[in-house]
Amino acid sequence: MRAARLLAITGRPGVGKTTLALALADKAKGIGCRVGGFVTPEIRTAAGPRWGFKLKDLHDGDEHLLASVDSTGVRIGKYRLDPDAEDFLLSVITKALSLADLVIIDEVGPMELSLKGFREAIRDLLTRRPLPTAITFHYRLRQSDPQIYYLISRDKVIELTEHNRDLIKARLDELVRWLVDEACSDKGGQGPALHT
Repeated sequence: MRAARLLAITGRPGVGKTTLALALADKAKGIGCRVGGFVTPEIRTAAGPRWGFKLKDLHDGDEHLLASVDSTGVRIGKYRLDPDAEDFLLSVITKALSLADLVIIDEVGPMELSLKGFREAIRDLLTRRPLPTAITFHYRLRQSDPQIYYLISRDKVIELTEHNRDLIKARLDELVRWLVDEACSDKGGQGPALHT
């Protein structure tokens, strides 16, 4: 069986990787795809500074804290992981693999990869590639985890920058159709045929 397509998106912090992941999810839903996985939007205080990150399940909208300056788990940079974040992440991935046509993972970086179960789940997903997947990853992943980087970068890789993000956003239709191909057509999913 041929591996499903993989779209990998990288770029420096704040360039818009999560925004692009959400736009891909919305565009895929708009053509009838069932989307699963998660995004990791920032949480900011009323005064503006970033306080942490949350996890948002793209299938049902459930949310859970990933990390914050006030959490009690393992420290990654200035943040500490929420002790229950890994269980939430693994349940979201399991749900996506059983219910979705397209999986979106935002993001694979030092914070997420410090969770052993998540690291194993991502390695398995990237090795088997059972469903079309869009995945964002930390811009230094190649140095910090060459094995995961190799698995992520085997298909189409986009480096998002301030200079090209509007161009990439303008190509959303093309990117989604490349990704889902037959997965959301009348042959394999709930959406319309994409090849007619």
